[in-house]
This record gives sequence, structure tokens and C-alpha cells, in this order.
Amino acid sequence: MTFSKPIIDIIKQRSSWRTYAGLLLEDDMKKKVTQILTFKDFESPFSNLAGKTRFELIGVPEFAPNERKKLGTYGLIKGAQEFIVGAIEKSDYYKENYGYLLEAIILAATDLNLGTCWLGGTFNKSLFSTKINCQKSEIVPAITPIGHTTETRRKKEKVIRAFVKADSRFPWSKIFFENTFSTALPREAIGRYEILMEMVRLAPSAGNKQPWRVLKEKGCDIFHFYVKSSKDSMQKVYNTFINIDIGIAICHFDLTAKEVGIEGKWEFLCPDINSPEELKYIISWIGQ
Repeated sequence: MTFSKPIIDIIKQRSSWRTYAGLLLEDDMKKKVTQILTFKDFESPFSNLAGKTRFELIGVPEFAPNERKKLGTYGLIKGAQEFIVGAIEKSDYYKENYGYLLEAIILAATDLNLGTCWLGGTFNKSLFSTKINCQKSEIVPAITPIGHTTETRRKKEKVIRAFVKADSRFPWSKIFFENTFSTALPREAIGRYEILMEMVRLAPSAGNKQPWRVLKEKGCDIFHFYVKSSKDSMQKVYNTFINIDIGIAICHFDLTAKEVGIEGKWEFLCPDINSPEELKYIISWIGQ
């Protein structure tokens, strides 16, 4: 995928927007977005294992008046006139693949100075699924509004962002490790990989729970990616989204590596690493 700005700048620019100007996209902008949705220029490390994935741009005017009241964003999204809705076949790694692809699309939309916001639980899945003719073998894991935003966020949106601490991220010592999960990865000692890890740290996640954990093998450029589930009964709802979240984080790592010229490959390994029970291994990246 070709961006007009460095992917690092786009990742830093990306922010979840819930307040829109109430305007449909202009024809030329709609063509650009539609082209992005074909994602012909990129694929995720999970594409060969996950089922077929497709995305469509759906306008609110396409819904009947009574349907518009049932979109299910519960007042969290205001003024949005268009949504990107995707469907993916149920399969191995379908959530990771979907997370990677939709985040790449969101970053491309950010590059066009359009607002977006990941929606995983606060939308009417049945209604949106019907609108894109979702088949029995398909599922709609998440969607995003897309459009021109207002100049400032409304009060309700500011409250939401403050509640989830949207502008905060975990420190390195909590999410990045070296050789064992009891040893923090020293930021100052990983050279050119520092920017890749920082872009992972900045990735969005459901409820800003940041469930990714990355372990680097000492003495070599091998990074193992894990997801952390929650045992807290109040937080278990987020376990539904952690595999999407790790797909988002891997998208940031992968696109940044490609842009800055760090070569490597993704592989599914069986690392002999003693990990906490709540961590699940996903995939590894091996530098070349």
C-alpha cells in the first residue's frame, strides 16, 4: 500500500473520532476509499490461513428510516453518514486477519484526513450484516464510521476518551520482554527495532486494554507475539476482541518494518518459552 506520508506519522496521527460533520463523502473521495477497500496492495501474515475477507462502503441513506434508528451505535457515534463494513469467513486466524486488514484501511483513511473509529460491540451486527449480504459462513467482527470530522470533539466523546484513557499507553516494561516474561526489553538496546515496537505500543485496542505482549529472543532478531486474556469477570468481555487487537498491533509492526526497510518474515513457531497462563502465542517475526 502506498501512503502519501510516512506510516510512522500516520500511526501517530490516527485517533478514534466519534463526532462527524454529517456529510457524505465527495465523489472523488469516495472513489479513493473504494479503491482502498480492495486492499490489492497488501496482505496480512494470516491471509493464507484465514478465510476470504471483503469490505464495503455503506451509506446511511441506504438504510430505511426505521433502520437508521437501529444502527446500534448508542449515541457513541454522531453525524457519521458512511461506514466501512467487512465480512470474513469463519476460519483459523480470521480475527487476526480482519484486525490487520481493517487497521491498514483505517490508516489509509487517516492518510486521506478522514476520521474513523473501531466499533466491535456497539453496533447492530444483524442490520449491517444484512446490508452487505453476509453469508452463513461469514461474520462481521467490527466496523468503522468514516468521514469528515467536526473541528472539536463533543463533550460526550471527551468523557468517553477520558474514561478509557485513550491517549495513554502502557510503558515498555509492561508489554515488551526479552528472553523471559520476567525480564523487560531494554528500549535503549534494540537499535533500529525501537521504532517498530513503539508503533506496536501506539496501536488502538478495545477499551484501550492493550492485550499484546511481545518477547524478543536475546542475541537474535526474533520477536514472538502473544495476546493476554483477562480473568477478571468485569473485563472478560474484552477477551472477545483480543485477537482482533493483536492483528492491529501486528499491522503497525509489519507496515513500519516494510517502510523503514527492515526485512523479515512471519512464521508460526512453537517457542519453548515459559509463559503465564493468560498469555496465548500467536505468531513470530524473524529478522533477515
